[in-house]
Amino acid sequence: MPVSSGQALLVFRDAGYMLLPVKPEHATRVEDLPAIHSDPFDRLLVAQAQFEPMALMTSDRMVALYGGQTMLV
Repeated sequence: MPVSSGQALLVFRDAGYMLLPVKPEHATRVEDLPAIHSDPFDRLLVAQAQFEPMALMTSDRMVALYGGQTMLV
């Protein structure tokens, strides 16, 4: 990345982005997901999108296979 994670966090906050913490409910929702994708972080993002509910936009075709709140961009 061209900036540090700390700098990126400041930019996101200044831009008004809402930061979504990982809740225990998100982690337990991962267990219910089919084994389409092997990356645990991507699976957590899918679980968060399903639980909240909110849209998860992705360029990862495997993540998009979860359907529902995931959309390929």
